[in-house]
Amino acid sequence: MTYAPHRHFASRLAIGLSALSLVALSLGSLGCAGGSSSGGTGGSAASGTGGSGTGGSGTGTGGSASGTGGSVGTGGSGAGTGGNVSTGGTPGTGGSVSTGGTPGTGGSVSTGGTPGTGGSSTGGTTGTGGAAGAGAATFYTDDFESDMAGKQPAGWDNFIAYNYKTTNPNSDGSGALADATHTHNGSKLAAHFKISGSDPVFLERPLPTGTNHLYLRVFVYLTNAMGDLPASGGDNHETLLGLTGDPTSANTQVRFGQIKGVIGTNQVPSDNIAPIMAQWNSGPVISAGVWHCLEVEFDGSASYNALRAYSDGTLIHSITAATDWQNGALPATWMNGMFVDVLIGWQSFSSLGNEVWMDDLALSSVGRIGCN
Repeated sequence: MTYAPHRHFASRLAIGLSALSLVALSLGSLGCAGGSSSGGTGGSAASGTGGSGTGGSGTGTGGSASGTGGSVGTGGSGAGTGGNVSTGGTPGTGGSVSTGGTPGTGGSVSTGGTPGTGGSSTGGTTGTGGAAGAGAATFYTDDFESDMAGKQPAGWDNFIAYNYKTTNPNSDGSGALADATHTHNGSKLAAHFKISGSDPVFLERPLPTGTNHLYLRVFVYLTNAMGDLPASGGDNHETLLGLTGDPTSANTQVRFGQIKGVIGTNQVPSDNIAPIMAQWNSGPVISAGVWHCLEVEFDGSASYNALRAYSDGTLIHSITAATDWQNGALPATWMNGMFVDVLIGWQSFSSLGNEVWMDDLALSSVGRIGCN
């Protein structure tokens, strides 16, 4: 396992009146090309319309306003010859090079907008990450390679048969141990969850204090598929991974897994479920017998707390609004107090049997990690 850190001219040109009278005609044709370091056209600055005044005696005031974000824009005409004071071009507002897109979700950072010419520049839009994007920086990873076969993975606590830090494996043979039966990408070991009945078999790990936004990526191998049960299948809810506000009990959890034959979420203590009934028993499916890359985002920082789940880069489940819950709206802060431990494993409240292997787990607080 490894730990990694989190990733996260203006100028004014003052020109003397005597100098202005010498360059009055030439200044009117200069400008700023947004984003360059040479003198440009001042963003969207218009050439001064004063020109040579007729009649008055005032000295023309040159439009020497600087373009914001780029090089200095040269204003309108210089000194008027008689006539009223000429007013220079308006300051250019553009010229600054766009900052570019923010990092893609689970993908590489998007390339931002091109430099603005004349007017104000527009930054690039946020890139959308792909299934195998470069991914965000992680603060924890575990490939289980340094563990010992038949032993509990190091650095993890267990919650088995509703007992915290108990004997692993349990007397009925259920447990969470490292083994080589199924491993991802030819590795030596993976975490194996063997379940008997409806009791939970979880590994749990504390999250950094202050966490309220978590991205979890893990590769999963199931012996029974999820999301494909018909209405007659008897499914209630299965937990595959999630958050717990109390590692010693099952009473304060965000449980991602299966709901009524569809990929979904169960929250306790409310015991509310998502998605709504109209989406039950309808897929998508996390198939059995092959490795799948699962990514789940738990966003406790959103104005309405959000959950998004992806299988092999495809969005398969989300909660982003109060209307996503089946049994009435939960408060906007429905994840509050849940970011104590992360949990992985299996529990079926309908005694749906499964054996699960998990490998190449990674955690981030800044963005999707991707499947590479």
